[in-house]
Amino acid sequence: MIEPAESSLEDGGRASLRTEGEQPTSTTPPLRLSATRWLVMVLSVVNILAAVATLVLIWKANTGTPLPTRINESVFVGGSLLFAGVVFLVAWQAGDQWANLAIASAFAFAGSNNIFSTLLEQLQANAAIRDAVNISTYILGAGFFLCAAARFPRKLRPFDIASSRTIWGKVKPLRVVLIFFLSATAVWVFVVTATILTQLSRNPTLIQANWIIIVLMGLIYFYIMYRSGDLETRRKVLWLFELCLVALALKILWLGAGAVLHNSSETVRVVVSVLLDSARSVAEVFCISMAVFYAGAMSPVLVIRKTFVYGVTIAFLLFAYATIEAFVVNLLVDVTHVSDRFASALLGTLLGLAFHPIKNRMEHGLRRFGSSVASPVTASPQLDSHKPS
Repeated sequence: MIEPAESSLEDGGRASLRTEGEQPTSTTPPLRLSATRWLVMVLSVVNILAAVATLVLIWKANTGTPLPTRINESVFVGGSLLFAGVVFLVAWQAGDQWANLAIASAFAFAGSNNIFSTLLEQLQANAAIRDAVNISTYILGAGFFLCAAARFPRKLRPFDIASSRTIWGKVKPLRVVLIFFLSATAVWVFVVTATILTQLSRNPTLIQANWIIIVLMGLIYFYIMYRSGDLETRRKVLWLFELCLVALALKILWLGAGAVLHNSSETVRVVVSVLLDSARSVAEVFCISMAVFYAGAMSPVLVIRKTFVYGVTIAFLLFAYATIEAFVVNLLVDVTHVSDRFASALLGTLLGLAFHPIKNRMEHGLRRFGSSVASPVTASPQLDSHKPS
């Protein structure tokens, strides 16, 4: 279990006397860290293998499933597959800190919930088995998520919440609730109880409400962490806050679209579901990738150099160039009946002239994106001037 945070304003006040960038020394036993690290890595490998098996079943075994449904499930599982790879790297390279392992554990079990629910559905497993796997992985993912949100990259203190100028700092009932759930014991009791009751009720509204409450609490904790932290803390937390915000916004949009399109045709509802689920999967993978590989939230070792990004971009451009050239050459030959060599030479010249400025424009766009995206160092003075005293 994650150790509960300090439970008094007095303790929070004493802790705030530390220098801003100073972090308390971790008291987590090395054996516990090592065991959790290996658990996350093994679980990530299992998730990767299960995701690959699920994709094979979707496209090879259950070919009678409608195409939009298979696309939707493939995007869903594909996003979880990428998540599993990122989680494995985090545990492997940055598993020496409990905050990193808490985040990695949350994503690992959330990925297991996504992947195994789809896998068991493809295998047409017994409903009792599917419910047991779904409930257990959901509880573990949600519990670790809330604990990590209040402890990454440092423990939130009651003082941080009480001194916040937002609504949850000013309204006493909200403040009391958020301080109460800084305790890991309170988090696990709430997650276990709420998840079991909502899942057993089979009420979709209660199930979605439970999900929204958990993500909203994590979003608030990340926000308080961002507002009360130093520049280093803000840099690490920003993209995780964005991850929760995007997931919550798209979930609400998905629920709203489902309510509006309730009486629409099945095709319209499936298309909208595919688009929104795909957008959520892509956005979540993007946010976690930016946190790990751009902002270095877990470890500077995992930050990807710009030269690597440029190299991958050029590789994609070359692939696109070759694909377009082959397609257009075949089209020209079929329509104009000219020789393959003449069409290839003509098109190669035209695309060659266009390729260089396109490459330069994309590199310029990447440089501008890298210099402007979420720079907490430069943006923090305008975003917030609040510092706990």
